[in-house]
Amino acid sequence: MHTTGHLRLDAATLVFATSLLAFSLAILCALLARGGASKRLGLHEWSASLAFASLAFLLFYFRGTAPWVLTYLVANTAMLAVVPLTMMAYAKLLKVEASSGSIALSSAVGLSGVLAVFFLGTDPQFGIFSMSMAIGFQLVLAALMVATAPGRHSAQWRVVLNIIHALSALAFFVRAGMALNGQGMLVSPVANSSAQIMALCVAALYFTVATVVFIVMVSQRQQYEMSDRLRRDGLTGLYTRTAFFEMVGNKRCQSQAGGYALVLMDIDNFKRINDSFGHAGGDAVLAHAARMLSQLTRLSDVAVRYGGEEFCVLLRACSAEEAGRFAQRLVEEAGRQSVRMKDGRNVSFTFSVGYACAPAGQTSQGVESLEAVIEQADQALYAAKAAGRNQARPASTVALLAC
Repeated sequence: MHTTGHLRLDAATLVFATSLLAFSLAILCALLARGGASKRLGLHEWSASLAFASLAFLLFYFRGTAPWVLTYLVANTAMLAVVPLTMMAYAKLLKVEASSGSIALSSAVGLSGVLAVFFLGTDPQFGIFSMSMAIGFQLVLAALMVATAPGRHSAQWRVVLNIIHALSALAFFVRAGMALNGQGMLVSPVANSSAQIMALCVAALYFTVATVVFIVMVSQRQQYEMSDRLRRDGLTGLYTRTAFFEMVGNKRCQSQAGGYALVLMDIDNFKRINDSFGHAGGDAVLAHAARMLSQLTRLSDVAVRYGGEEFCVLLRACSAEEAGRFAQRLVEEAGRQSVRMKDGRNVSFTFSVGYACAPAGQTSQGVESLEAVIEQADQALYAAKAAGRNQARPASTVALLAC
């Protein structure tokens, strides 16, 4: 009999409770992943990771009463799937590549120890060591993936994730060290040792904190993407003119300090395209031109539908020579394009392009404003049209020499 009024904290109870916790969190993530956007951001993989964790801990709980193949071989195999699935979720959310080779190698190391114990009768401590080292290494890989992901999205939450990654990895490396020193049985899944109790508490903390943080990061990503969509033109997917001035206005000093180029382009004889193919045909040409423009710009550049059939690109840290090459490439690429209409006809289009530069290495004081650079590029665009269209023209030579 147990003494009334005393809470007994044993490994079996913690293992079962952790299984229920992981299962509950898996259901929550699966429900949140029902929306297409959430699924795309990794919640589906995160839910699968928690489901495998729940299965593994449930099978650990029945060790000694259920078949050994389930409570040892299947349970450990399921456990090895947990961290790789979370890394797949991170890859989708943070838009990075998972280290598939390192994941496969570490999983193979962990599984080899389990197979050796199950089929060859090797000392069970070898299985504990190989599994602990494999999962600990995978947690380190996950932490590196989160820490080195580009951009500053959810930076503070990434720190929280990596603290829990580090704590969990440490727990697994301690288990590996104990197994190496012949104390593996003290950290077997249902061992009532202080080390195993602590490890199970860390596991429950990991599942809870990491899942909550991941859901928060998914929510923040969705909010960012929704805000970004509102700033984009519905037809072309490029930023609107209003969004352009808001974005560049906030970073104008940085742009001017590094030098930038402003490129304006206009689809030649667009009214003739609308008259010949209707507005649907004109929209198809606009969308095609925008896709071409997006493919030619860098991530640091800002591509904009400036109005009607006119587009604009701000090229950051760009010299006059580079701007000229970019403008000429726009003209050449547009001349090679052909857009297929719904009725089977093809339509070609050309660009007239004008560009101007803002000086580099100067402060915002005394430097020509963005509006002045746009005006110069606009004049160059008119010059290109007046000269016969389908060509690129620079702004005044005096302005370009300063770039």
